[in-house]
Amino acid sequence: MAKFHFSTVVSESHLFKLIIMHDTLGYHCKDFHLFILCVDQNAYKILKNMKWSNTTLIQLEELEDQDLLRAKSNRNYHEYCWTLKPAMLYYVMNRFQNAQYYAHLDGDLCFFSNPEMIFNEAPDAALYLTDHNNSQRFMHYYELTGKYNTGFVGCKNDAIALKAIAWWRSKCIERCTSEMDVANKTFGDQRYIEAWPVLFQNVHIVNTIGANAALWNIENYDVSLKNRKVFVNDVPLIFYHFSGFSILSPNEFNLCWYYRIKNQEVVQRIYLPYMILLSETIQKIKKIYPDFSKGFMNRKIVPNMHYYKLNE
Repeated sequence: MAKFHFSTVVSESHLFKLIIMHDTLGYHCKDFHLFILCVDQNAYKILKNMKWSNTTLIQLEELEDQDLLRAKSNRNYHEYCWTLKPAMLYYVMNRFQNAQYYAHLDGDLCFFSNPEMIFNEAPDAALYLTDHNNSQRFMHYYELTGKYNTGFVGCKNDAIALKAIAWWRSKCIERCTSEMDVANKTFGDQRYIEAWPVLFQNVHIVNTIGANAALWNIENYDVSLKNRKVFVNDVPLIFYHFSGFSILSPNEFNLCWYYRIKNQEVVQRIYLPYMILLSETIQKIKKIYPDFSKGFMNRKIVPNMHYYKLNE
């Protein structure tokens, strides 16, 4: 039995980031299997040729049922990809039952330490949620995007977890919009899980600030490097969520399109290693698939909030 079964959803436009997520996860966590839902053929073709031993690729038609197809017809592409997150996790939990724990991982995560630390906080919990831990600048986002972030949603292999993921899947099929609906407390797939501590037993809110560190909370922390490991407030950084990060070219990036990251320790210790990994990955993929041009944002349409160019 594997300890962890992780699921994720990827399109061709997020392929480069997904490769970094897979590679850094594999570097830090040895006992896992990653199930990747490919929503288009380019993503499937390129990832299939990676020949990763700890990965199973799922094509969209393998997952889609009448409920999902109906949802597909009444929302945009981005909203449908969000809808697929709990659907994919539920699919994996039902089809691949030989794991102790499961989790959905967004493709724009990068791992700096072993995620097993998250589950070790409460090994018998059924569900694992990460608070946004918003900094003062982002405090108002609690009313817009919710208390918890669904870039990581973990659970144990038990009946409570399966029921909760089925419920989440059902709610997203019913409604999953990019609109931040404050009145109804909905935003994509994300705000539904705020109900879990009330609806379900044994929900653990992750304690460590090293899980789901991101631009919305990084201002709260002192970032440092000790023995080649990144720490936030003297706690190991487990994974960073690169929300708002844009790829402009193989060596040009926009760290965040809606605010500038002023702390140079954050840029040097977290963002720079990520950009170097991305640049190397892009160049490798482009050598094999020179015509593949997805994943790049047009610099003219991305707000130039925090442009960064790697030295060539």
